[in-house]
Amino acid sequence: MQPPVGSRVFAVVVAYQPDTGVLRALLDVLLAQTDGVLVVDNTPADDRRVETLCAALPHDALRLIRLGENLGIAHALNVGIGAALTTGATHVLLSDQDSLPAPGMVAALLAAMDDLQHAGQRVGAVGPTYTDRHTDITFPFQTEVQGKFFYGHRRPDATHPIIEALTLITSGTLIPASVLREVGPMREDFFIDHVDIEWSHRARAAGFSLFGVGAAAMFHSMGDHMLRSWRLGWRNESAYSPVRVYYRIRNFVALCRMPRIRRRWKLRSAVYWVYFVYVQTVFGQQRLAALRMAARGLRDGLRGRMGPWQG
Repeated sequence: MQPPVGSRVFAVVVAYQPDTGVLRALLDVLLAQTDGVLVVDNTPADDRRVETLCAALPHDALRLIRLGENLGIAHALNVGIGAALTTGATHVLLSDQDSLPAPGMVAALLAAMDDLQHAGQRVGAVGPTYTDRHTDITFPFQTEVQGKFFYGHRRPDATHPIIEALTLITSGTLIPASVLREVGPMREDFFIDHVDIEWSHRARAAGFSLFGVGAAAMFHSMGDHMLRSWRLGWRNESAYSPVRVYYRIRNFVALCRMPRIRRRWKLRSAVYWVYFVYVQTVFGQQRLAALRMAARGLRDGLRGRMGPWQG
C-alpha cells in the first residue's frame, strides 16, 4: 500500500520515564514508516534515559526535544506538533510511548485518508484499530448507529473496513497539517487524559469527520496493568493509579460542561465512568486512594479547577 505522492508524515512521540526497551521498539517501527520522528520528553531533567536511548539511534530523521519536567501530555503534543509543522509535515502521527504499530500501519492510514478525501469526505483524522497489551482486548470505535439514541460500538470488518468514529485515541491518530491549524492545539489544562477526546469533539464541531481504519492495526497499553472485575461475570480491565483516576474523572466532568458536545454522548459516557470508578475502587490495589481521588476529580471538574494535580 503506497502513500499518496507528496505526503510527508512526521510522528510525535510523548515520553515520560519510559521502559526504554518498549520505546526503542516503537521508534524503530516509526522511523521505518514515517519521514521523521520527534520525541518530546516530559521526563525530569536528571533522568537521562530517553536522551541516552535517542543518542544510541544514529538516525538523521530522529529528533529529541527535552522539556526537563512533566508539563503534561497535551503541552508535549503541542510542542511536537509545532516542530513537525515547522519542518514541513503534511500529516502528523501522534503516539504514546507504549504503543507498537503493526507493519504498514502508517501507509494504510494515509491510503484510507486519501480514499476518503477523494470520496468527498472532510477528514479530520484517521486512526487504527488497537489491541490492549494488558488485556488482549481489541477495542471497537464509538460510532452513531442508526436507530440508537446513544452511541454504539463497531469494529471494522470486510463489509465496513472504515468506520466513522465519534472519537479517536491519541496514539496512532494521523491528522493532516491543515486540520491541526484549523482546529487548533490540544487543551493543555487537561494535562493528561481525555485530551484526545476533547480534540475529537472540537474537530467534529468544526465540520470534520473522524474514521477508524480496519487495515491499520496497533498494540497499545491501556492503564498500568490488568485487573479482574465482576460485572455479570469476571472480566479483564485496565488498572489505573489513583492520580490517573483523578484526571480521568475530572476531565470527563470538564467535557460534560462543554455545550458543543452532545448531551446523549455525555449521558452514555457517564454510565461507563460510573463503572470505571466501581472497578478501580472495588477491585484495584489502592481502593481507598482511588475513591478519594475520584471524589476530588468530581469536585475539581465541577469547579473548573484544571491543570496539573497539585497534591
